[in-house]
Amino acid sequence: MVESKTEAEQKIQDLKDEIEKLEEEKERLEGNENTDEYDDMLDDCNGVIKIGNLEYSPSQVLKNVDEIAYNVGMSEYNDSRISDIESEIEDKKSEIKDLENEFFLSCV
Repeated sequence: MVESKTEAEQKIQDLKDEIEKLEEEKERLEGNENTDEYDDMLDDCNGVIKIGNLEYSPSQVLKNVDEIAYNVGMSEYNDSRISDIESEIEDKKSEIKDLENEFFLSCV
């Protein structure tokens, strides 16, 4: 429960700031601007690929051997992250609405 109008306004502004950051992240993912992040995920989930004495990262191999599979995988990875972000944004918007309603009702 909010104690004052100032506290409610601050909580609402903090949530709006968080939503803005999430929307920026969503936009970055929609533009496939996260190849390093996707590569890290691939490399963390799969072991190093060894051929003789040579070692390659899974992301490097996939990107060079089957670029289509790499791009499809990144698209699916991004879609999953975007879905999570959209849910988080909706939760924060709902929290803002609850705070606004709570404050409005406490003023009546």
